[in-house]
Amino acid sequence: MAPLNETLNPNTPLAFLPPDLAREVQVGGYVLAGTLGAYIWDILCNLHNDYKLLLKYRVGFATVVYFVSRLWSLMYILSATLIETFPLGKACAPVSTFAGVCYTIAVPGTCLLFFLRARAIYNNHTILGFFFFIAWLSVLGTAALVPFIATAANIGPTDYCIDVNVKSYASAATITPLVHDTIIFVAISLRLFRNSYVTRGNFRAFVTGEYLPQFSKALLKDGQLYYLAAVTSNTLVTVMLYNTRVAFAYRTMFTMCNIMITNAMACHVFRNTKFGLDKMTSSDSTSGAPGHVHFTVQRITRADVDTETGVVHLPQSKGARPDMIAMQDMDKGYALQ
Repeated sequence: MAPLNETLNPNTPLAFLPPDLAREVQVGGYVLAGTLGAYIWDILCNLHNDYKLLLKYRVGFATVVYFVSRLWSLMYILSATLIETFPLGKACAPVSTFAGVCYTIAVPGTCLLFFLRARAIYNNHTILGFFFFIAWLSVLGTAALVPFIATAANIGPTDYCIDVNVKSYASAATITPLVHDTIIFVAISLRLFRNSYVTRGNFRAFVTGEYLPQFSKALLKDGQLYYLAAVTSNTLVTVMLYNTRVAFAYRTMFTMCNIMITNAMACHVFRNTKFGLDKMTSSDSTSGAPGHVHFTVQRITRADVDTETGVVHLPQSKGARPDMIAMQDMDKGYALQ
């Protein structure tokens, strides 16, 4: 029988780590593998929707951003999972850098979908649009630091990898998306609230979308759903990164979960908006909340859309509210007029 202190399998990477660290690395690998599986499942479940976006709708800038964010989010999660679970040999550091590059594209791409949503609503507000763009640039700037935040090295003489040398400013890459999404969400909610049939401030209407037209209420609910997922996951990642009492592997492994959740939700909201526009522009009219003022949604044709700006120009109909929701299908979301 071999002595108890003898390494039975020197090719096992966890044998070269302290027991506590080995357990943390193993749990992190399980979490990453589960995250990758969940994201691939989300992609497969929406293949038919992606097919419709590509072949049955006009492919504009927002649709390109949608697919870019999906692709690079997948590449980031895949490369991060490979670092933790696959024997990469001498490629540990290059793959780690590649994962950082994927993050630099994936996260700003996801936030850009939300930015385009706000820009479409505030189409005629140049200053606000510039402010939203600055907020998005802050996300891009901090994400660009990720390839330099950490690197990976081999575990002992094995071909497996482990993250090392994580910089102290790593949390900035999760804080700026949280701030950006908060700004955009509040701005969109306020604008939609202004277009509701509420004459006085009503916090309940602001939160629930009561008295909003059907399409605007759906937009608000989708935005709330995305923001709830984004703020929860980003806050969790930020808190974990600053919590030094928790093992390092546990402090960083939720980053991949965060990318998966925020991108899946942002793309869900984009698809709902895109397909909802198609349904709403094909109907002639609808009504507000029962017992309240009715409004009219006019049929929109390509002739009503300014192809240069993407804004819908509708003739004022008798009895229509000036702040009526005007929908468009020009790949810029929607506009309020």
